[in-house]
Amino acid sequence: MKIFALLISLLCCTTNIMGQISIKEVIGNIPDEILPYITNDQKEELLKFTGSKDSVKVKNTFNGATSIDTISFDYAKINMNKTTEMQLKLLRGNDSTQILCVIKTIKSPLKESTVKFYSTEWQAINSTFGLPVDNDEDTILSMFTQKPDSMPEDKFKNLYNCIEPVMLAAQWDEKSNCITFNLSIPFIQKDNNNEINAIIKKISFKWNGQNFKKC
Repeated sequence: MKIFALLISLLCCTTNIMGQISIKEVIGNIPDEILPYITNDQKEELLKFTGSKDSVKVKNTFNGATSIDTISFDYAKINMNKTTEMQLKLLRGNDSTQILCVIKTIKSPLKESTVKFYSTEWQAINSTFGLPVDNDEDTILSMFTQKPDSMPEDKFKNLYNCIEPVMLAAQWDEKSNCITFNLSIPFIQKDNNNEINAIIKKISFKWNGQNFKKC
């Protein structure tokens, strides 16, 4: 009886996986406006030859290189060019639907990310699902900074005011299955840079099937 129950459980798991769209299928249908650097043929080449431990590069239309350096069933990281990367993560909803989270990061001169959500058919979803991506600058600064107990209030305020412009960087971590946000530090003197690091805090969020919640 126990063996029969185990077989039923395995069958159900296999059925659920088979009913899910893979990240390769999603990338295969990615619109040109989201990944404008490569042709459809180059896209197919990337998907064909990129494995979980391999990285294949193709020459994009701007004479740079585009590559997929990480890929699994539901996650991929694409280096669009030298300064731009894109992470794609398929999120599973409580009703077994899938939502695509797209994190696009400009890495130079300062890191700044945009986070958007789509259906598996690349229809835009107008929701942040609990992530702080649409907050105003004052709210973001307040959320991602904290005063160390040993720091005088006036020192904290001076450092706080040095964070200009206010830019958020985001990173998906496959091991923890979380997305982490962090403030980008502006170009300032090295001594102040270390002090600003002391007041900045990272915040991670985990998907629960409906929304992201702080880890």
